[in-house]
Amino acid sequence: MKRTGFAALAVGVVLTARPATAQDFSSIGSQYIDYGASMMAVGQLNNVLGSTDRSGGRAEAASPVNGAPADTGYRASPEVSARVRTRFADFAAKADPANAERLREAIRRQDLLGLWEKHVSIDGLRRGDVADAMTAYWVQNWQMATRTSFVDRARVRAVRGQVARALASNPDFKHLGDAGKQEMAETFMLNFVVQGSAYSDAMTRRDAGLAERLSEAAAARFRREVNIDARQLKLTPAGFARP
Repeated sequence: MKRTGFAALAVGVVLTARPATAQDFSSIGSQYIDYGASMMAVGQLNNVLGSTDRSGGRAEAASPVNGAPADTGYRASPEVSARVRTRFADFAAKADPANAERLREAIRRQDLLGLWEKHVSIDGLRRGDVADAMTAYWVQNWQMATRTSFVDRARVRAVRGQVARALASNPDFKHLGDAGKQEMAETFMLNFVVQGSAYSDAMTRRDAGLAERLSEAAAARFRREVNIDARQLKLTPAGFARP
C-alpha cells in the first residue's frame, strides 16, 4: 500500500463550484479523535496484535474460531451509505466550521468510497467487507505515524488475516447485521480517505509542519486505542507485531 498514493487521487477529492483541493481535509485529517473512533471495532486492535503474539510470529490465514469462520462481509445498502455520509459531513463541518459548507458539499458529491477502493484494490482489499476496511485504516495510520512510504501486498494481507481473526473472536461483532457492518466499514473508509488525502496533500506541498501534525495524529490513535507507540510497532510478514 502506497502511503502517498492519494497524491494522484487528491485532485479529484473535492470538486465543488469553487476551486478546492485535498487541503480542505487537512483540518479533519489532523484531528486526534477521528469520526467513529469509539466504535467497538477500533478497540479490536489489541486482539489484532495479540494474534501475532499467539502465532509465534508466523503468518496465518484467517481461521475459524470455535468452528465458525469470521463472516466479515455484508450486503451494502444505499440508504446506509447515505446515513453514514451525512453523519460524516456533520462531523467534518464541526471540525472545520470556516469551511463547513464546502466540506459538506464535497462529501455529498464525491464518490469517496470509490476513491478508497481505487487506492486499496492493489492489495486485494474491496468494499463490502469490514476486515478489509479495518486493515486499510490501521495500515495507513501506521504508515503515517512511522513515515513509511510503502507496504507490500503480503504484509497488508497478513494484517487482514489478523483483523479477521480478531473480529471472529468478538461476540458482539458476530451479532451485527449487514447495516451495522456497513456503517462500521464505511466509517473506517471515509476516515481513511480524509486522513490519507490530507497527508498526501501536505507531502505534495512540502508542508513539513502539517505533515508532522498528521503523523503525530496517527501515532496518537495508536496510543489512545492500544497504549502503544506506533513508531515501535513492527509490520512484519506475519502482520503487526509488538516490540
